[in-house]
Amino acid sequence: MKPNYKLPKDLNESLKNIEEAIIPSLLDSNRQFSIELNFEGLKFNKIGITIYKILARNNNVFITFADQGAAALLQRDYPDIKDKIFTFKSFNESKNIQNNDSVMLSMLAQPFDFDSFEPMCENYQGIHYSLNPKFEDLNIGIGSVIRERRKNFVKKWKNIYFLQPINKGALMHIYPNNWLLFKEENKKYIFKKEFESKPDNETVFVNL
Repeated sequence: MKPNYKLPKDLNESLKNIEEAIIPSLLDSNRQFSIELNFEGLKFNKIGITIYKILARNNNVFITFADQGAAALLQRDYPDIKDKIFTFKSFNESKNIQNNDSVMLSMLAQPFDFDSFEPMCENYQGIHYSLNPKFEDLNIGIGSVIRERRKNFVKKWKNIYFLQPINKGALMHIYPNNWLLFKEENKKYIFKKEFESKPDNETVFVNL
């Protein structure tokens, strides 16, 4: 797939880009993938359901949340897939954790969810997509052992989609292509440079 050197014009186009990334990722040897849209005001449940429908065309798919309230809300809004929706803890304790031929979509995992999220991820052997996980805060917890455990956990995840506005620009990634950096000029985003891996803040600053 050739990279698209233009930013998506709206959320619908972004969701099409996510679908373009998901399809080849299902054949990847990795089994843990992240999808990140870093914007204010997004309705992540609707985005999650869209991703669920993409995955469910040819797969048995489960959706998991950190807390029961979020899971119950989605079960209420989408009763036809109520039995596919769990918390991290309840999914880990269910027989579905052993379903290696299934796919899971986890929603909005936060650093403080690590104690319930990490065991579920380790026990589940199917393909796992995580929507907007926040793994960056590696300092939660006391002691170097915990911090090292978190760092090793983060390294296992392969990003397949990333879109984020940054100061004077934007950063985008659509698997299996490179990361693309755009610069904002006269209220338009102009492609500047591509990278094989996610550029750090200093690299972004230098290239903008």
